[in-house]
Amino acid sequence: MVLDNAAAGDAGVQFARPKKPDWLRAPMPGGAGYQDTRSLVDKYALHTVCESAKCPNLGECWARGTATMMILGDVCTRSCGFCNIKTGRPPEYDLDEPRRVGEAAALMQLKHIVITSVNRDELPDGGAEIWAETIREIRRHSPGTSVEVLIPDFCGDWDALQLVLDERPEILNHNMESVKRLYKHVRPQATYERSIELLRRGKAQGLTVKTGIMVGIGEREDEVEELMHDLTQGTRVSGVAADVPATNHDPFVVPDPDRHLPEGVTLDRQITGVAKPQLGEKLRRGGVLVEQSTNPHWGHTAPAKAADAAPRVATQAYPAATWPGVHESCDILTIGQYLQPTKNHLPISHWVTPAQFVEYKRLAESIGFRHCESGPLVRSSYHADEQVASAQRSDA
Repeated sequence: MVLDNAAAGDAGVQFARPKKPDWLRAPMPGGAGYQDTRSLVDKYALHTVCESAKCPNLGECWARGTATMMILGDVCTRSCGFCNIKTGRPPEYDLDEPRRVGEAAALMQLKHIVITSVNRDELPDGGAEIWAETIREIRRHSPGTSVEVLIPDFCGDWDALQLVLDERPEILNHNMESVKRLYKHVRPQATYERSIELLRRGKAQGLTVKTGIMVGIGEREDEVEELMHDLTQGTRVSGVAADVPATNHDPFVVPDPDRHLPEGVTLDRQITGVAKPQLGEKLRRGGVLVEQSTNPHWGHTAPAKAADAAPRVATQAYPAATWPGVHESCDILTIGQYLQPTKNHLPISHWVTPAQFVEYKRLAESIGFRHCESGPLVRSSYHADEQVASAQRSDA
């Protein structure tokens, strides 16, 4: 059974929705760029968080030919109080999805792609192997595209997380979403400390780390400042940026996506235009398998628990490895206005003014973030390529 929040209509808590201020008006989607992206998403049976989460920037981003792809389906195993994505038991495990995302990245000629996913808590690895193969397929099909991943917490399974970290995405993003006091309402199946620890583990391996929060969902200004301090202190890995010749690694080196293939084997990646395969066999724990046929050497044919990652962490994380020039704590913070998707979701507590967003940006960067993107319509992946460029300039 799937609980579709978007179909809830007038069910749930009733309240008087305050009138949206003028600074929150977004243009209606349209234009040639929008239609081209729409056609591509439909052809490859891709899910976008732009649609599922009712992002106010959908029209602008799609008109520019960019989109945030959502993998692992469009049904989530969690029930966060702010999110418009459907809740329930996901109906399939799609092994072909990485190939289709990789082809889409090449067709769109993207310089930067953002990948996110629903939570798949019913899977033994939380979907981490699909995550890893998606990154590899993007790099096979479109090697010039930088990759930003907006990942779930994998229920604190750090072996599963390491499957993603091993692929060294250019940006590792995991959203805090809200202040600590509101977690049981905003993210009831998550924990504040676990999310900070996930970000710290990425930083310990020299990655660029990013997170985001919503405001106007019941927080106080002093709690936002407290969260900023918690993030910079909790993710700080003192010494990770040291220049130690014996342990130095280049933080910008991209792993070979074919390194796991048999010696001498490479995958000739071309745009096939092949649509999503038909549904396959039913899985033991529910759902059905969607098989893939374009990478016979992947060796992953069904959900499986991630292998022990301790040996890899022991060589890839500080102090065994140093990454000269990286920032020693969380790099990027995004802050945007919470917009209630339906009356079945948490209500808006207040409209945060543009002036307050400017102050949040000043405060975050003074506390230690390399870059803060703060504004009423800011979302985690909104103008993500520009956020990355800004962070790089601030590190120059």
